Formats: sequence, structure tokens, C-alpha cells
Amino acid sequence: MAEKEVFVLTTNIDMQFERIFQKERICDYQGNSGYVQCSQPCHDQIYSNVEMIRRMNENIRELRVTSELLPRCNECGRIMVPWVRDDTFLEGKDWREGVRRYENFLKKYLMNGTDKNVVLLELGVGEMTPSIIKLPFWEMTYKNEKVFYACLNQKKSSAPEHIKDKGIYIAGDLAETLRDLKENIAGKEM
Repeated sequence: MAEKEVFVLTTNIDMQFERIFQKERICDYQGNSGYVQCSQPCHDQIYSNVEMIRRMNENIRELRVTSELLPRCNECGRIMVPWVRDDTFLEGKDWREGVRRYENFLKKYLMNGTDKNVVLLELGVGEMTPSIIKLPFWEMTYKNEKVFYACLNQKKSSAPEHIKDKGIYIAGDLAETLRDLKENIAGKEM
């Protein structure tokens, strides 16, 4: 995929995609555990928590951290919380920018009559929030003749009837499946 245009829409909060892709290529739809926000939230800002976590880890005593090390909001003094989807989740500037990047990618490759083929690759998406990835991918596949849908997941499933001929489901361990696929592709390129 190195020379391909790629965008990642993720509901995972674990920061794994940031290890491979630039932030401009990711939409953290459910937030990202690498950031904190005011628990109120009283303002539109998220903050990296790397240094906060490092300080807390360095000062753990008897499996505890002193309350002085808990991050507090610079504006209102409340406790900072992870920037992950809950009832206080900040859909602020950073979240909106991620959604805008995703929408711009879709416009460029799906909505402007492009002649490029597009693969919507769904990796390990469960059934908890189908309205974010799964259902929109099905709809985009159905509505666009240049789109192919591929789903890799541990559980066996099948494509809905209306995209059956434009999609594939592969069941199995994600790491093993991707490794095998990479080896298979590399072997054919020789």
C-alpha cells in the first residue's frame, strides 16, 4: 500500500494506526487514548498524555499514584479524562478535523466520479457500532461500480445480498491472514 492513497477510519482508541500512518491519514472516530480532555469539557482542546503518564508511572508507590499527579484542566481545574467516546466525549476541533479528512477522502475517490478502483478494507470490525464503518462501507460498495469491499474478521460472516458479487469475507486471525496475504502477493511479484 506504500504507493497507494490510503485513509484509515478507526473506532479503536489504542493508537496502533499512528505507528504506521500519518495523522492526516487517520480519523479516530471514537477518540484516542493518547490524549486527555477536560472532564467537563469546559473548552475545545485535547492534550497529549505521554508526559503525564510517564510521570505517573515513575511515581507509583504501593500500586498508587498521588492525587497531585492526576492531570487537571488548566481552565477549570477539573480532572482530565481520556479522550475516548463516553458521555463527556469532546467532539471538538480535533474530532471534526478527523471527520473532515475522512469526508474529503471519500469525496475525492467515491463521490466525484473518479475512474480509480477503490478497496474498502474492513479489518476486525465487530458488531458494536456498525453504523460507523460496516453499514456505510456496504452502502458505498453498492452505489459505486469501482468499489470492492473486503472484510477480514475472526468470525465467519457473509456479505449482504446486494453486494455479494462486489465483496469478500475472510475469517481468521487478522495477523496471520495479513502475513499470509503479504507473502502470497510478494511471491507473485517475482
